[in-house]
Amino acid sequence: MKKMIAIVTVLALMIGIFQVPGGVFAEEKTQISLKQAIEIAKTTLNLKTDGFEFNSSYMENQNGFNVWSLNWNNTKTNTESINVSVDSSNGEIVSVGWYTPYEQPKSRIPKHTKAEALKAAEAWAAKLQGDKFKLTKVKENPSHDYYSKYSDVYAFEFVRVQDGVEVAPNMMTVQLDKNTLNLRYFYMVWDNKALPSKAKAITLDKAKDLFKSKLGIELTYNLIYNNPTTEPKAVLAYSLKKGNSPIDAISGELLTNMMRIYYAMDKVGATVAQAEAVKVTPQEQSALDNSSKYISKEDAVKAALKYITIDSGMTLERANLYPGYHNINASWNLEWKSAADKDGSYKYLNAQVDAITKELNHYSTYSYNEKIEKGAKLIEKEAAKKLAEDFLKKIQPEKFAKTEYRDSKDLYGYGIMPAYQNDYNFNFIRVENGIPCPSNSLNVSVNQYTGQVISYNANWMNIEFPKPENVISLEKAYETLFNKVKFAMEYTYHYPTMNDYDKKELRLAYALENTTIMMDAKTGEMIGYDGNPVKPTEKLTYTDIKGNKAEDEINVLIDMGILVPESTTFAPDANMLQKNFIKLVVNSLQEYYPAPVAKDANLYDNFYAEAIRRKLITEADKNPDAVITRQDAAKILVRALNYGVIAEKGSMFAANFKDAASLTAANKGYAVMAAELGIVPAVDGSFLPAKAITRGDAAEFIVNYLKCETSL
Repeated sequence: MKKMIAIVTVLALMIGIFQVPGGVFAEEKTQISLKQAIEIAKTTLNLKTDGFEFNSSYMENQNGFNVWSLNWNNTKTNTESINVSVDSSNGEIVSVGWYTPYEQPKSRIPKHTKAEALKAAEAWAAKLQGDKFKLTKVKENPSHDYYSKYSDVYAFEFVRVQDGVEVAPNMMTVQLDKNTLNLRYFYMVWDNKALPSKAKAITLDKAKDLFKSKLGIELTYNLIYNNPTTEPKAVLAYSLKKGNSPIDAISGELLTNMMRIYYAMDKVGATVAQAEAVKVTPQEQSALDNSSKYISKEDAVKAALKYITIDSGMTLERANLYPGYHNINASWNLEWKSAADKDGSYKYLNAQVDAITKELNHYSTYSYNEKIEKGAKLIEKEAAKKLAEDFLKKIQPEKFAKTEYRDSKDLYGYGIMPAYQNDYNFNFIRVENGIPCPSNSLNVSVNQYTGQVISYNANWMNIEFPKPENVISLEKAYETLFNKVKFAMEYTYHYPTMNDYDKKELRLAYALENTTIMMDAKTGEMIGYDGNPVKPTEKLTYTDIKGNKAEDEINVLIDMGILVPESTTFAPDANMLQKNFIKLVVNSLQEYYPAPVAKDANLYDNFYAEAIRRKLITEADKNPDAVITRQDAAKILVRALNYGVIAEKGSMFAANFKDAASLTAANKGYAVMAAELGIVPAVDGSFLPAKAITRGDAAEFIVNYLKCETSL
């Protein structure tokens, strides 16, 4: 159930913007009619919708996307729902959400491997978006690996590539059922305007020089948290001075208005051939017949303008029809917005018009930088900053004397969107020994019209600061940064107007791969917030398992995230040590969240703590470097199935092994159950309880255990 809630939540967040429950409505002047959209969806996806309840919505954005949102629900069994978004300008399917009840499989091992699922995902993407899919490549995504491990689907992302450069905001996401390979989810974002060519781009060396002059790194005091129970510690580190704004690869300017949102889609001019005739169900035909009840968007706008006045500089940004619950109170939701003036002001207006009676049901307006009272004068930023400084001098004179002012863009690296606020925000960061400490600061917000301080925050810790000794030079720090952190071209979204989500551009830019940087100023190592060196992000694969009897099982454990390669060798024929076996078994038990990594020198402590808590072993059994025997493996894995209480009743079991006499009374039940369940199979009629197992054997046994039914 937790898995299903997670799946439904993700679908709601990712496709909710495309669909609104309700009935159908008046057909707009679109290249693709509602009837055509239904035919396209049913033909492409081979939908069988007899007996399904059907409803639809239409959503429009003048500078974004126009989609028909089609929704089918099996009302008889409540076991299936299908949501399909079809571009009303060209008939492309841009999103699919296909829900069917999740049935807990008897085995935790998926019927299909990740490699098989990838081929199926590629086939679906090619079927839904053949021409565009040819321009993509599969992209490894750590979050998808995590999601795939703790859910019943495989998730894949295909990113657009032009001239060898990733167009990161343009991608296709496909999710498939692990056991059936049925399509669960598809989502596409694609910009159809011509992209800047890298032929005109500045060189990488020039981009690095611009990074140094316009952004840069600096020596700072950073706080590390190497133990959650203790106070943070200040360390000397090189970090970003003015954020990590991408640098336009053509002009060299900073792209400061950044916010990567991947849901809007631009119109395209392509047309689609007339779909073949498709059977329309009675429910769908009824919805089509009722569409004449609703007025068109143009009529809704005319009705609204009878009651409200739209300023000459305002444009209609969105027009969405919400049919209402059970098709009652259907209404057009209309949104106007003015372009930002030179001073950054704009106006927003919303109106709702009854889709049948043409009555105005709702009206609201909001003006950014609107004067509080007629004739009110905007306070200049410098004057407001002086007010903030006077305030801090009054209430925190000593701390304020140890600060320097930093603009928000310098602190965060890009403009915060949207900036819908009538106040100035000022940040004063702490300085010790002439070195800034950005994580300690004083923050004041001042109203732009009244000059009133409307918020104040002090983040100031009583900690010691080490002396700035034996640190590497700034020049050496830059050399280290570009050697260890990828700095390369990418296509990214940029918003020319600070407060306008709808006016976005794809720009070719140079950018650091990491959004935050913390480099130990003495060693040059990239460190995390715990102060430890950051491990490389490359994904390792084993080079010594090809042809081994346990190759398939080892790969299954990798696919499931139970086994994560930490080097290029697995040593499948080496003896399996207790600590490594315990780690694998505990990882296999973490159904939703991984076991936390221990913070001290012994990285296995947390795995042992969990194993003891779950009664896989006792404290007395703990012997990290001991070799695991077949009997040890049988006992631990039977207990992992929660069958230990039965296995302890040794007298209940008849051991028919050739070497039954070698089994102790305490171990007999575990050996019999492990062999009968196929977890630790007998070898030529013998159990061989004292025989040491190899790492390959361990992988086979764990996969065998995962294939067992999880309940009696």
